[in-house]
Amino acid sequence: MFKKTLLGAAIALVATGVTAKEVGVNSDFNVDVYGVAAISLVNYNVTDNGDKSTGFVVENESRIGFRAHKEMFENVLITMQIESGYVDSTDWPHGGVSGGVLGFRDTFIGASGDWGNVRVGRVLTPLYEMVDWPFSNPGLGSVFDWGGIAGHYDRQSNQVRYDSPKFGGFSFAASVGRDDNDNGGGVATRDANFFGANAKYSFEKVTFMGAVESGTRVTGAVEEHYVFDSETGDKKLVEASAAKKDDAFAYLVGFEASLPAGFGIAAAYKGEELGNTTQDSYSVIGQYWNGPIGFKLGYAANLESETSGKTDKDSDSNTISGQLMAVHNGFVPYLRVAGRTVGAADTDIVTRIGLEYGF
Repeated sequence: MFKKTLLGAAIALVATGVTAKEVGVNSDFNVDVYGVAAISLVNYNVTDNGDKSTGFVVENESRIGFRAHKEMFENVLITMQIESGYVDSTDWPHGGVSGGVLGFRDTFIGASGDWGNVRVGRVLTPLYEMVDWPFSNPGLGSVFDWGGIAGHYDRQSNQVRYDSPKFGGFSFAASVGRDDNDNGGGVATRDANFFGANAKYSFEKVTFMGAVESGTRVTGAVEEHYVFDSETGDKKLVEASAAKKDDAFAYLVGFEASLPAGFGIAAAYKGEELGNTTQDSYSVIGQYWNGPIGFKLGYAANLESETSGKTDKDSDSNTISGQLMAVHNGFVPYLRVAGRTVGAADTDIVTRIGLEYGF
């Protein structure tokens, strides 16, 4: 039996003479289906420090996306995209749903031309785009991405982002948004906002990068206190405190370079502030390719954070990670081994073997 909402929608379509199009058959939009298949076996604590290991588990980071585009005016191409999250991700903003919820990754409507590209919806912030790649690969995200005080934003909804065309070797991006950074869940509150920008300059085989980001996050609701009049029974507001807010600020400077004989290097330094806490981080990655075989070695570290000018004990952390991989007929098998250390704790050894391919 049809649900009333679905039946009502069908009646409305018939009444207005509108018929649904079968996408990809009789639609005049160009529609692309794309995705990544990614399966790996991972053990997050091979040495079982503190009896914390769960042993090897299967992680499924596969995802799928749909993109439709059509020219609206001359030099104005409209693009509509919806992309799922990783199958193994937890979508906290939608009630903790486990799985690849459609719309969890980049989902937007955009307009582009030789003047640049504007996207409205859910996309990466300009600074986080650089944090994510190339400076958190291979396996450095536990430090350089979501580790530490995390004073930067992430993939965010309620955002308008502009990417410029290239002016010679120079390009830039800028965005504004309203999220609280609650896992990028699209929760816009009255005082929540952020803005950011990045810039890149490339010449020969070297690219210099820089980014800055600032925002205000609402970390607590407005608190109100009432008393009751014993005679009338009326409730009276006697005190109200403003919503709790934290100001966030982050910057990043880095570079990426292709070197002779198949070698390459990338490095970045990141500074962050969240409320009255500050922390700096850095990341260095080297790689070597010999035909279809490649190797990456990366190191990232969070320096000790400071709160109100005082050092936070055991707040430093570091990760060293090596990855051996190959590219064959579009498939990428790989083996990754990493050591993660937080403060004075013992190092956790993380091993991962996986296979990825894009389509």
